[in-house]
Amino acid sequence: MQSTELEAGWFPAGLQNHVLPKTAGRIMIGDKDIALWRGEDGKIRAWENRCPHRGMRLSYGIVRGNTLTCLYHGWSYDGTGGCAGIPAHPDLTPPKTIRTKVYRAADSGGMIWVANPEEATEVPAIDGAWAPNRSIHVDVAPANIAALTEGIGAELQSKITDHAAILRVPNIEEDILVAFLDMKEHGAMIHTAVPAKATEAVAIAVSKLSTHLRQVFKASSAA
Repeated sequence: MQSTELEAGWFPAGLQNHVLPKTAGRIMIGDKDIALWRGEDGKIRAWENRCPHRGMRLSYGIVRGNTLTCLYHGWSYDGTGGCAGIPAHPDLTPPKTIRTKVYRAADSGGMIWVANPEEATEVPAIDGAWAPNRSIHVDVAPANIAALTEGIGAELQSKITDHAAILRVPNIEEDILVAFLDMKEHGAMIHTAVPAKATEAVAIAVSKLSTHLRQVFKASSAA
């Protein structure tokens, strides 16, 4: 069976507003299939995208309160990943051994971050209030954050992780947060966030910058 372990560190899995309360979604981190979801409590959770019962993708599931219910046979799982109910056996207390693989997940800088459960470091601390801006798909992942920075002629202000940094971009009034997520053969996602105080003009400029990034990394993949 393929390992469910991620590489070490925290990965920018998406923008904070891509998974709203009482919804679930899917993301690839490397070659790992991950279900992201939020309960009514607003807490982001990241699990292996596979129901322990029959392997159905949990990202298709239904969020009720702070539990995620598999769409196939209705098995439900609480916020810790433990089975909370089996419809075919309503009087049964599910064994504690029935659990899904749970990853660490947190919101920071307007983005969702995911790491292995045993990751020793804390979620990247990004000063100030940030607002999600845009996510785009590119054909090939940047080699590193330096390659992404050079691709838009930006100046590195602060490296957050190997996959994220705060950049200063010519003709944009505010520093911006840019992160990329390598999805192996599925390409990569590039996420941007702007300071919460940024004007609409800045937000639009950064959105246009994302379009330019798509062109840059499409061209590099064809080279």
